[in-house]
Amino acid sequence: MSFYTQQKPLNIVAVSGGLNNPSKTEALVQAILDELGEATPINVHFIKFSEIGHLLGGAIYRNQLPQRVQDDLAAVEAANALIVGTPVYRASFTGLFKHFFDFVEQTALVDVPVLLAASGGSDRHALVLEHQLRPLFSFFQAQTLPIGVYATDRDFTPEYTIHSEFLRDRITLAVARALPILEWAPAKGQRAEVVKAKTEQANQNLGINKQIEQEEVLPSAAIPNLDAAESRLHAKSKTPKTQVA
Repeated sequence: MSFYTQQKPLNIVAVSGGLNNPSKTEALVQAILDELGEATPINVHFIKFSEIGHLLGGAIYRNQLPQRVQDDLAAVEAANALIVGTPVYRASFTGLFKHFFDFVEQTALVDVPVLLAASGGSDRHALVLEHQLRPLFSFFQAQTLPIGVYATDRDFTPEYTIHSEFLRDRITLAVARALPILEWAPAKGQRAEVVKAKTEQANQNLGINKQIEQEEVLPSAAIPNLDAAESRLHAKSKTPKTQVA
């Protein structure tokens, strides 16, 4: 029996901020999912703003959102890893994309691997991955993966399928670099249960204008006892250094 047939599938949540159907961003995210699925077993929950975008705009509290969107948020919070993509509007992600992540419980994504992707009209927007998306997920203390994927209009056919070999090579590289992190994620298979209470609490009282107090270092679902981890580090720091003659 091969390694992959024994391996428990990764719980992957994909988010496409593209509002149109068909959508270049959806096609890009799907291509990343296809490449990842070729390499390792995955279960996918695909959140498409082309389907849920109209459900987001009027809510300022999470419990005002339709149940479908609340379920999508819960899926994001319980994921082993995220693949997120957005079209570029005015040099950034869309307002609805940000609005959706405003409702994500802010400690639920600590240490979660996130592969970043975006599509734009030209190469001039390529740094949106570094200047917009990476800081957003750094706020959540997620583990943004080193290599993201950016696509331009010329990478797609008029039917919104990918025809650029360069883009396909970039997707392959991004997935190859992500695999060691995804397959050995310490919280794999455990996050859904660990974050359930966080999701339930967020559904009750999370609003986009409500101030929430939090610890300076957020607890990770990947580390059952953060104090125990810190004590190991402190113990090491107290170990006398060996004197070298």
